[in-house]
Amino acid sequence: MRLPRLVIRAAATAAALVLAGSGSVVATMPALAGTAVPCASRVGSGDYPNPLHECPAADPGIVVRGNTWYAFTTGLKEYRSRDAGHTWEDLGRFVEPPAGYVDFWAPEVYHIGGQWVAYFNMRTAPGQFNKIYVATSDNLEKGWVLNPTPIAGETDFSLIDATTFLDTDGTRYLIYKEDRQGTLTKRISIGRLSPDGLTRVGPATEIMHVTLPWEGNSVEGPSMLYRDGSYYLFYSGNLYTWNGNYAVGVARATSPMGNFDAGKHPTPILRGDDRVASPGHQFITDVRIGGQQRQMIFYHGYPWYDAEGNHLPSVQTRKLMMDELHWDAEGWPWVNDGTPSD
Repeated sequence: MRLPRLVIRAAATAAALVLAGSGSVVATMPALAGTAVPCASRVGSGDYPNPLHECPAADPGIVVRGNTWYAFTTGLKEYRSRDAGHTWEDLGRFVEPPAGYVDFWAPEVYHIGGQWVAYFNMRTAPGQFNKIYVATSDNLEKGWVLNPTPIAGETDFSLIDATTFLDTDGTRYLIYKEDRQGTLTKRISIGRLSPDGLTRVGPATEIMHVTLPWEGNSVEGPSMLYRDGSYYLFYSGNLYTWNGNYAVGVARATSPMGNFDAGKHPTPILRGDDRVASPGHQFITDVRIGGQQRQMIFYHGYPWYDAEGNHLPSVQTRKLMMDELHWDAEGWPWVNDGTPSD
């Protein structure tokens, strides 16, 4: 079921000041609080009407610090809410990429070893292959420093959609999509990381391929969690465009490097409908709402209706959305009625 409902409008402020360092190491720092750009929010019958705000927000990675929530999205954009996700402001790019680089996709940010670590992919120029890069900072809102050497990359295909997973034994992993050419060569792989999350340790292992009809020609956007003795790999399948039937699936295995193809749920747990097209690229985290700790799935989608409820002639940009993640008696997760809530 949807969370308790109120009517809340967006209001907020801030902006980003870009500080470019010498060489190929670049940092960005948002300006002082009070100068940010507000993101319009919808008025709905509930506390958290979807989408959460009207700014573009594809491929979200979420950080929750009490009542302050951050969303890091494709384009290296950073959004902030200081009232537990009700209103949002655009802080601009948290990292300014080097000149000539393109395709800054799917950043995710984690607190590792006393600092913040961001993973994302980009290309050195159009036509090149995507590689995975890391930036670090002591502050979520300023001082990000980009390591100009990719943490992972190949010479003949792209790596995208990086995420990290910390196992119960303290081992940290890097998980990502191998974006090769061909339907059955787009896959998800995992490899070990150093404890500080900044260096790969050993080779990667492929853990998921396209095997189900609904996945179309791609599996991507991985995120992993451990629950009751099983490792769950959430992922998005099919084409990410508004007409591509993008959806969220899940598989489980007995180890992080196991065969997740053998443990796939046969159908998506979150798919589009006549209100939202192609929901996907999920991020799962716990938040405190209404005095209760809840496990939430954040994702993007293409709303078919504008903030006033008018049907759009064509869908617009991907927006940030959120629903509660539930679990059934057989240990499978489920979301709402299988489609985004209002």
